[in-house]
Amino acid sequence: MQQEVKTMFRQLNHSVVVRAVALVAAFASLGGCSLNTDVSQNPAGLYLSGGDNQSAAINTALPNPLQVLVVNQFGEALEGITVNWSITAGGGSLSANVTRSDASGITQVSYTTGPTAGPAKINAQVKGMLPLNFDATITP
Repeated sequence: MQQEVKTMFRQLNHSVVVRAVALVAAFASLGGCSLNTDVSQNPAGLYLSGGDNQSAAINTALPNPLQVLVVNQFGEALEGITVNWSITAGGGSLSANVTRSDASGITQVSYTTGPTAGPAKINAQVKGMLPLNFDATITP
């Protein structure tokens, strides 16, 4: 009987040690993981900063650049955010199709009007957000 108790104790002791080692290994592997909850660098807003509602003659640059401001959910300016630009009406050309926001959260392009008088529309967009529209008038 005493031998049986010793055997049972060894098995129980072995089982507890194995579980303890497994728990220590699991916690050690989890210690290397982290969850990044910093959303302060994610763009949450794209705003017109300047250049909307301008006019210029056919094949002429607008007097002022088209500017947008990129901010996070706290309204803080974000640097280095990619903004894609496109002309959706009126033709013409942009100084760049892709820009990055500066330390003030601002980025800009110049727009040269197209060959036909009428309305022009230019979009600025940050991935995952709705585009922001600029209007211009091309005069004869």
